[in-house]
Amino acid sequence: MAKRNVSRVIPGILALLTMLALCFALEAYLAFYPQADGVDVYKKEGATLDYSHADQGYVMIKHSETAKKLKLSVSLGKKKYIYDLTADGQYETFSLPFGNGRYQFEIYRQVSGKRYTTESSHSVDVELEDDTLPFLYPNQYVWYTAESAAVAKAAELCEGLTTDSEKLAVRYFVVSTITYDYERAETVQSGYIPVIDEVLEEEKGICFDYSCLTACMLRTQGVPTELVIGYADSFYHAWNNVLLDGEWQRIDTTVEANNMKVAKYTEDRIY
Repeated sequence: MAKRNVSRVIPGILALLTMLALCFALEAYLAFYPQADGVDVYKKEGATLDYSHADQGYVMIKHSETAKKLKLSVSLGKKKYIYDLTADGQYETFSLPFGNGRYQFEIYRQVSGKRYTTESSHSVDVELEDDTLPFLYPNQYVWYTAESAAVAKAAELCEGLTTDSEKLAVRYFVVSTITYDYERAETVQSGYIPVIDEVLEEEKGICFDYSCLTACMLRTQGVPTELVIGYADSFYHAWNNVLLDGEWQRIDTTVEANNMKVAKYTEDRIY
């Protein structure tokens, strides 16, 4: 009798363990993090471009230390974004938001003042595995890691939620928690990039902070989310586009949190 019970119990335990493993695998799958695997690499001067995962919608670039300022240009045809590139020998992640095609990566080294010279240039043919992938990974503007407090908070808020629409619980958290930082708005310098965990800890920020925190928390829950920079009426502004039920929908947590009204949005750049 005991043997018959054991023979019934063991398969049941194995099935349960398999189901739990699948659940953990699914949770891990929700969040994507970049890797510089060194499979496809271009090096010149002090720069290293790792495009091993360009099909996932990102590249990673690092530069050795230099006293001169550096700029990075990421372009596809007539579309081009310019970034400040940190020269500390550590990889930074840059998204490929323009879709498929031949991307050009150019690094410019400062000569003096606002004068720069081209240090290196390399082209990469990109065919994305999925066109939403650039908006599921962290990048220089929306930076976080698996250890970020904002990632853990998003997991807490979305525990047990299954649909992307339900995961907009993140949106309501940001709206109800973050207050507008008027002092930062008055003093913010060119080149400012939010530190997402500081925004969460301080519970205040400007539109850039609101939208970066929202993007981080939704992306790590498997919801494709764009960080958009442009104009709300005549004001320079940042907000999000979120993919829900196959359609991109605008979410502006800054406007919602502060009872503002915007008649017209004009998109300039998407990260």
